[in-house]
Amino acid sequence: ALPICQSSVTFIDGEKGILQYRGYPIDELASQSSFLETSYLVLNGELPTADALAQFENEITYHTLLHEDMRHMYQAFPLRAHPMAVTSALVGSLSTFYQQEVDPLNDDYRQIQLRRLIAKLPTICAWAYKYSTGHPFVYPKNDLSYAANLLHMMFATPSEEYEIKPALERAIDTLLIL
Repeated sequence: ALPICQSSVTFIDGEKGILQYRGYPIDELASQSSFLETSYLVLNGELPTADALAQFENEITYHTLLHEDMRHMYQAFPLRAHPMAVTSALVGSLSTFYQQEVDPLNDDYRQIQLRRLIAKLPTICAWAYKYSTGHPFVYPKNDLSYAANLLHMMFATPSEEYEIKPALERAIDTLLIL
């Protein structure tokens, strides 16, 4: 039997239970890497050095905020709209806020847009969830990890912090890798 998917990025053979990113087994990445480290691997073809990972994490962390006009876009959707549909629409709208870097043939612009998408997706998702529950939006915090920030934005409220349990933070990070 042939693999289901084979590319320079991914190898999948479901019959044999094999999933690899850039040649690394998914179970190895899930147990030994973070989501952002795995993202760097997928984007760049190799695992980052400690310095490269720190720089990449910094680039992601400091781009998690959404343009404030995006906050108002949620109100255009019905309250019963599925959060995934809202997320999809808002991801599509990002290009309207960053029109100067929309040239798909420019590698520098693609890299900027990839980092923005990775950075902003937890905020977009968490706010879609908050909107669907009628709760106020919670802004990202730069002192939290990627997974912890997602949990914070989904479950904290303006009147009460959310205690992030390390095991849940690691579980979310692992799920994002998978």
